[in-house]
Amino acid sequence: MTRAGLYRLLARAVTRRRPGAIGIEAVLAFPALLVLFGGVSQVMITAQARTYVEMAAYAAARSAMVHKCPPFSLTDAFGSPFAAAAAFQCTDQPQKWQDAARWALVAASSTSSFATARGTCPDIAAGKEIIRGTGKLGGYDEAVANALCYAYEPGNVEVEVEWVQSGLSLLAAADSVPIRATVRYKYPLSTPFRRFIMDGKRGDGTYWRWGEATVVLR
Repeated sequence: MTRAGLYRLLARAVTRRRPGAIGIEAVLAFPALLVLFGGVSQVMITAQARTYVEMAAYAAARSAMVHKCPPFSLTDAFGSPFAAAAAFQCTDQPQKWQDAARWALVAASSTSSFATARGTCPDIAAGKEIIRGTGKLGGYDEAVANALCYAYEPGNVEVEVEWVQSGLSLLAAADSVPIRATVRYKYPLSTPFRRFIMDGKRGDGTYWRWGEATVVLR
């Protein structure tokens, strides 16, 4: 057989096997594409959740500037002893800055009914009033209600607020002392990669991962 004839024979053999080869390649490539798609999705979800946690920390800090008792200041004490005495009688309102953080995290919360089914979230009257005002689904949108439930479910959101004081800040006016807010959030995981990046698993089979952000405001 000549060289040209051998080439034609090989070409016909390749042509006959090509449809089957394409099918095999597709089967082999599908798991890799699925893994790639799942990984990209999880990275995007994680990045989005990080943004919401930062927004929640900012909201908590803003609220605490109003609802947290002002720090002690020698300058203010000497300038107005009565104001200094009133500051000692002040009472913090942590529920205010906690609510501010939770409201900021509603958009990042799960809209599934798992949190509602667990039955541990409190009744949020103000949230229901806002949802009713939108006129969705007869006045109460189930997906938004589930997200609100998840944001207010005990243990899903942790908020810490403190004035950032040092020796020198005691000489400054109380309203010039910066405040620091840290928010930790159990954002829900739903992609196939949740088993590999989770920080915990609930009894109902749902997974979560901690997200944390700190904001300092002056």
